[in-house]
Amino acid sequence: MVQRAYPMLPAVLCEDLCSLNPGVDRLAFSVMWEIEPESATVCSTWFGRTVISSACKLSYDDAQHVIDGGHLAESLACFEHTGVRVAPASQQRRSDIEASVLWFFRLSKIMRKRRFDEGALSLHSVRLSFDLDDNGQPIGCRTYDIKDSNRLIEEFMLLANMSVAARIEACFPDAALLRRHSPPLERRLDEVCRQLSHSGIDIDTQSAGAISRSIQDISDPAIRYTVEEMLISPMQRAAYFSTHAVADRNDYRHYALNAPLYTHFTSPIRRYADVVVHRTLEASLAVYGNHVAAEHPLLPPYFSPYFPQTAAAGSLTTSVNDARAVLIPKPEAIAGIAHQCNLRKDAAKKAQEASSTLFLVNYLTAAALRMDTPGVITQAIVTKVKENGISFVTPMFGVDGIIYMDRMADRKGQVVSTDGRKWKLNMWSVKPASVTLVWKAVPQPSTNPKASDSEHQLANMLSALVIDDTRHSVVDLGCNGTTETITQTLRIFDKISVCIIPETSPPSVTVKLAMPYINN
Repeated sequence: MVQRAYPMLPAVLCEDLCSLNPGVDRLAFSVMWEIEPESATVCSTWFGRTVISSACKLSYDDAQHVIDGGHLAESLACFEHTGVRVAPASQQRRSDIEASVLWFFRLSKIMRKRRFDEGALSLHSVRLSFDLDDNGQPIGCRTYDIKDSNRLIEEFMLLANMSVAARIEACFPDAALLRRHSPPLERRLDEVCRQLSHSGIDIDTQSAGAISRSIQDISDPAIRYTVEEMLISPMQRAAYFSTHAVADRNDYRHYALNAPLYTHFTSPIRRYADVVVHRTLEASLAVYGNHVAAEHPLLPPYFSPYFPQTAAAGSLTTSVNDARAVLIPKPEAIAGIAHQCNLRKDAAKKAQEASSTLFLVNYLTAAALRMDTPGVITQAIVTKVKENGISFVTPMFGVDGIIYMDRMADRKGQVVSTDGRKWKLNMWSVKPASVTLVWKAVPQPSTNPKASDSEHQLANMLSALVIDDTRHSVVDLGCNGTTETITQTLRIFDKISVCIIPETSPPSVTVKLAMPYINN
């Protein structure tokens, strides 16, 4: 949620006993790699139970400050072991922590580049971040920026999840809880690509990597952002599944990551799927030990060969059946767990979106009151032209939707005026990649009986303006202040002005076209 997190487990576990708080020992499940520093190639991998005493707890901003060349803030608590006790970290220890952050960042850049070179795809929609006052009310709203520190954590998180996925699938091929991402819906993807082709943008859809390269070839950041937003629609959601329920191993793949095997291991505090994966990993250690060598057929060559073909003496028992009985649900039960985890994850996502919408509505309501307007006028980008509507997305607030032409033509109050005139859609014409709108613009009569002749002349001049369909410049039609006809043509990637109007019951937003366009 915007204002707080609601953990899966009781607070005493999530915030204390199971949290890597600095300066205290915590039990953990760890994946350790030996990595060649120049190529970031994994040379060996170790899985096992560990005790971790964290030196410090860094926020993304703390780590980013170090990446940008700064130092850890003096107010940030750091610790080190001195013999048998934990003490505040020396300056040398703080410097070691900074050096570690920079080393991990360097490795993560190599790993990330290789992932995308080999066919990964990343599509990001707008995520809002709010500044709250002492009463928990939003006083600021901005898009959440993904920093290098976020990407650093992401790379090692992905590596851990893929490593564990390969381990448990190799050990228990019929009882592993994995996560897959199916290819995009073909019909929707073709429709998006057809719309983009009319605007001169060709998307290669042969693979996730081909889509990613097509996006990176777009030089204009605004257009690239819009294309990403358009391509999110055909994508399917990733889902948990049981290997018992999927016959073809090729269907295990995660499309966006371009990974043959993937699971969730890194967040057992907030995801039950990770708890099941931890138990399965522990069962594999009990049977096969911590570190064994063999090839896995699904992984690329730069992954280390750590998967078992023959049983090795383990830490608990060498019996596969005993390990299964103690730690792993039956394969049929894992399918049910996967289904329930998918339901809960979708519900959590909807709750998160509803929370963001609620705080956005509160923020927009306060902003509209300050400006004495029905809503907040902002810029939107056309993403699709339909027979009876214009799809759009607003980069500032992440709001998307459709503005319907028939509503602007048949109903009053469906267009917000930015210049005092009344705007009504008279007719429209749709082509494959554009729509031409014909407006009636009616000047508002002056409410001031003492209005000067010069004011009337200015009103007549303003009422005779038309928006040019590509540059949003103005052209004098010589209408002499009477009702006038104005033509506007919109294409994909054109910018429009919209008014986002907050609705409080239930919390939601209504978006109306604002005329004429304001270059904000």
